Amino acid sequence: MPHIAPPTAPARVPPPDRADPSGQTATHDPADLCDQADPAGPYDPADPYERSAPYALVRTTVLPYPAETAPATEVRALLARLTALAAQDAALRAALSDDLFAARAGHDEEFHRQVVLPLRRALHNGREPRPALLGRLGALPDRVPRLADWLALRELRARLLDELGAAVPPALAAERAALADLCRSPAFARAIALTSADLLRAVSRAGRGEAGRRARKEEASVLRHALRASTKTSPLSWFTAVGWAAGPAVGAAATATSAPEPEPGSTAPLTSVVKENRTLVAALTAALLDEPRRRRALPHRMTSTARVADGRARFARAEALFAGGRYLVSREDEVEVAARPALDTLAAALAGGPLVLGTLTARLAADLGRTADDAAVADFVDRLADAGLLVPAEPVDPQHPAPLLALADWLRQWPADAGLADRITRLADDTRRFAATPAIERPALLAALADSWHELLADTGRPVPPDAAPLTALSEDAVAPVSLAPRRPPASPGAGERATGLPYEDRPAGYDPFTPADHAALTELTSLAELFDLGHVMSQVARDRFVARYGEGGACRDPWDFGADTAAAWEESGRLVGRPSDDPELPAGLVELAHLREEFAALSWKAAGAAGDTAPEIVLPAGPVRALAARLPDWTAARPLSYSHFVQRDHDNGLLCVNHVYGGWGRFTSRFLDALPASAVATVGERVRRGLGAGERAAQVRPVGGFNANLHPLLLAEEIGPDRGRTALAEADLDLVHDPATDRLRFRVRATGDLLDVLYLGFLAPIMLPQRLGPFLNDHPTGVVDFRPLLPRHAMTAPGGQMIRTPRLRHRHLVLARRRWHLGPGVLDALRADLAAEERQVPAAAVARWRALLDLPEQLFLHPVPRPPAGRAVDDFVARLRAPKPQALDLGNALHLRCLGNWLARHPQGVVLEEALPAFGGRDQPARAVESVVETYRPARPRTADRAAPGSAAPPVPRRGGTR
Repeated sequence: MPHIAPPTAPARVPPPDRADPSGQTATHDPADLCDQADPAGPYDPADPYERSAPYALVRTTVLPYPAETAPATEVRALLARLTALAAQDAALRAALSDDLFAARAGHDEEFHRQVVLPLRRALHNGREPRPALLGRLGALPDRVPRLADWLALRELRARLLDELGAAVPPALAAERAALADLCRSPAFARAIALTSADLLRAVSRAGRGEAGRRARKEEASVLRHALRASTKTSPLSWFTAVGWAAGPAVGAAATATSAPEPEPGSTAPLTSVVKENRTLVAALTAALLDEPRRRRALPHRMTSTARVADGRARFARAEALFAGGRYLVSREDEVEVAARPALDTLAAALAGGPLVLGTLTARLAADLGRTADDAAVADFVDRLADAGLLVPAEPVDPQHPAPLLALADWLRQWPADAGLADRITRLADDTRRFAATPAIERPALLAALADSWHELLADTGRPVPPDAAPLTALSEDAVAPVSLAPRRPPASPGAGERATGLPYEDRPAGYDPFTPADHAALTELTSLAELFDLGHVMSQVARDRFVARYGEGGACRDPWDFGADTAAAWEESGRLVGRPSDDPELPAGLVELAHLREEFAALSWKAAGAAGDTAPEIVLPAGPVRALAARLPDWTAARPLSYSHFVQRDHDNGLLCVNHVYGGWGRFTSRFLDALPASAVATVGERVRRGLGAGERAAQVRPVGGFNANLHPLLLAEEIGPDRGRTALAEADLDLVHDPATDRLRFRVRATGDLLDVLYLGFLAPIMLPQRLGPFLNDHPTGVVDFRPLLPRHAMTAPGGQMIRTPRLRHRHLVLARRRWHLGPGVLDALRADLAAEERQVPAAAVARWRALLDLPEQLFLHPVPRPPAGRAVDDFVARLRAPKPQALDLGNALHLRCLGNWLARHPQGVVLEEALPAFGGRDQPARAVESVVETYRPARPRTADRAAPGSAAPPVPRRGGTR
């Protein structure tokens, strides 16, 4: 079997801060961190809400992670001691091997060949020497003191393993009892029922405490899903509850009161929000419109504006196809026809909005000076409709809250469709009652809904493809229906209250209000996020492509025609983002940004100190981060910006852990606003408008793409749609232009000349939507933030190959990146083999050796290794969606160790281990995972001529418009 050799890198010593038992390092109070290593002095947090939203979306696991039992605590302590012994053993082996070589003169050649050399080989390879060999050592331990120490260490390890052997069975029993309690939770069963009927049966067996062979085989999968329910905050059914924490700035009065914290396993305070799968609704709508009488009854519009050149008119066509799963697939092409005057007349007739074909034919005939019954005009209109240049409007608004009922109402205008309308109504009713359906009845209802959808689509002429994935009939979210804002703070803090003046007992399911220090640090982080945001690179590449086609200050009257360039800009940005500043292929506009990136990467390396790439933690100097906002290139700051920060509070260490930094503007609250308090929509809309700037004109674009999470309310006064039938602005009303004042691409309202901010606030990645919409979806493309360039990568030899380790990264008390260990396939195979070779209930010895070798903390999350880019953003995105989801792993938990080999088998290409901050296990009370989404805003900054930032690595680089 594979064995573990001593580490090739020297052992690391943690920083001289408070250390917790898991090996993670504690820090000082966040208020102190605002002044640490900041040559510019303390940050003034006056009015922190000026740059951040006074609300947060709160995502809380419905189920708490169980408190640790006494038997489990005993096993955790023994495993920690065993790991410490393994570290001492690894450190001792190399020196002991040298001592044995130096002792050569004290014994004869036969003893050296038969005893000392085999012992040295075993020590070097990390193997356990044979008992017979150890029995022949004689006086060697007296002559080699380190050998005596090693033998004593070995005996202590054997005693620990014996103690573990006795302690593991009661700990496993206690952990299985805790797992059974989770499995009996109504919330967990409801969520699992939406996931898999087979899994629900396995969960039910675990809840009953069954202990047969089948139950043990299912245990790893059941525990994995229980960990998902109690440690991860991604909204999905009853796994995670979504709440709304809103209130004025600290010190002002709040008007709403908090919701009561639910009891463990209780679902009473939460509301189930169930929605039809919009992918299926879109497929059904397309099937209904295959019938000519229905299609012709709808108003029609042009598929796009016409791009006219050389006597030819080019149009963009897009068709949403259903291929199973949760997304629609867009089939896009372009069609070219002769640029006849009749096309211009037709476009003018449709300028006021879509028209039914009969009305359109009559109006076109009149405009052309023909009679109303002219067959040639009717034939012309019909041929355009058959060719897909004239397309029907949706019979139901894609954002309609009850689309199936609305479709049924639309169908009832035809007596022949009354039966079909009734079937759709029953389908809507069955979907709606899913929210109140007990877990045990949910699989049958889901199966019935799937059968109904199969039959309905088949009967309307568009059967589900035979190779499609199983149908997902609906989506479900668990939402706290009342505001979670804290009450008015008292005049002076009393018992049970915090320094913020907010009542401690008003925390909703573990939510902690943000302090001024938090807001100050997150505001500073906004500038660092800008620096490492791929969206900024993309906007510059798109700008250069546009100027190359249309010239400085140029205009594109058909924004869809720039859709392919927008997609290509994302692809090119991914290739350029890592280029050095002196790379001749780097566009001129990105050189200054690259200089700043390199400067901060050097600052990060310098902050690592003498430890270099082996440093366990890097704290960025606060002064340069705070000063960065004024040093970013003018073109990056020419437009306002907003970020959503996904954060978790680590109470043990006083840290605020940043899980993700994505685009802001209300995007990650938008999905839930309809189910939240009525004031939430107005509050978010007001903050978004304020962030865009006083007097600025803005509009939303709201494609659904068959994805339920793309349903969200209108936060702005105007919306852009394919026509003026449902929206204030149509795509045909806008030009895409290069604005010389900001040197950025902008939308301009053709009728008024107003520049327009366009916000897409959906959850679905723009690359999954029609390419022709790309310019609209990427007017504010920021939000693809990656701090990995700031992380030194330390490569070390491990069994099976090399392992890459990266440190924790911090700014003030914000954790921007957790420590990570990247194990390739060879290393992972060696680990799995070592686990499988241990003949104990749990592979405690193997885990202890690997923890010591890799310097792993006790609690981790397992992530899939990032796949190499396939070359197409869509393929890469889909591959990430299909990869195994991250999961919690506690190396101090007996049941986790028993399931570890099974979990690692799900990652054949390797695995990334990430430290769990905050830690989830080993607590004396049940605890929920709580994640808050808070937004920061940065206003636009006017351009300044020949601005040279103090201390910048290089002066601003002159623009070479559009060149490479």
